[in-house]
Amino acid sequence: MTARHNFIAAALGVALLAPFATQASATTVIGPDRNADSVVTSGRPTASPTVSRAFTGVATVTATGDDPLAGWAQTALLAVGTPSFNDQLDALAAAIADRLWIAPARLQAAWRAADPQNQIALLAALTQLGVPYRSMRSNPGSGFDCSGLTSFAWGVAGKQLTRRSGDQIRAAERRTRDTAQAGDLVWYPGHVMMYLGVDSAIVHSPFSGRDVEVTYLPKRRVNSVRYGDPAA
Repeated sequence: MTARHNFIAAALGVALLAPFATQASATTVIGPDRNADSVVTSGRPTASPTVSRAFTGVATVTATGDDPLAGWAQTALLAVGTPSFNDQLDALAAAIADRLWIAPARLQAAWRAADPQNQIALLAALTQLGVPYRSMRSNPGSGFDCSGLTSFAWGVAGKQLTRRSGDQIRAAERRTRDTAQAGDLVWYPGHVMMYLGVDSAIVHSPFSGRDVEVTYLPKRRVNSVRYGDPAA
């Protein structure tokens, strides 16, 4: 385990457990709530100065997409820091794997191996499955463009990204497909996505007329995309 992984794990253990446990009943949303505020930000966690520098607040999602798996992702997100988290993560990974024709154990292993902050960002993005693409929007339960989804998801994990897709990937630490983790950014000119951790599987908000979805990179893009870790 890397020093960075230990640091993030320690930060998440202190900063995420209490807010998620206390707000679960208020923020669990199984379907879209078009009139809800996009996110609710808890008070700053009581933590060491090191943790405070790592996370400026913990955001919980109050509106999800209408895809059934969005509710599963919300359940897993609310379990962060609890004994049931790994079971919730594995269950969602198996469901996503079934949709994408991936062996469940492969996706479960990739998600378990990801840094905790990556896990949070990935789950946040998956809570928005089924939300329609909307240009220049970043509104949970209502609409996202591509960089709106990635900035929202990483914001829930405590990392503020710039709004433009090109700026996001330039600010991220460079990765390859072999070194990228689930939750890392995947980019080609004009479009940014999040890696699911195996093969060329991604979650993204594609284009007008489509919804946030899990899918694969187009074959013509597989060898030309860039990968980046926003948390590095």
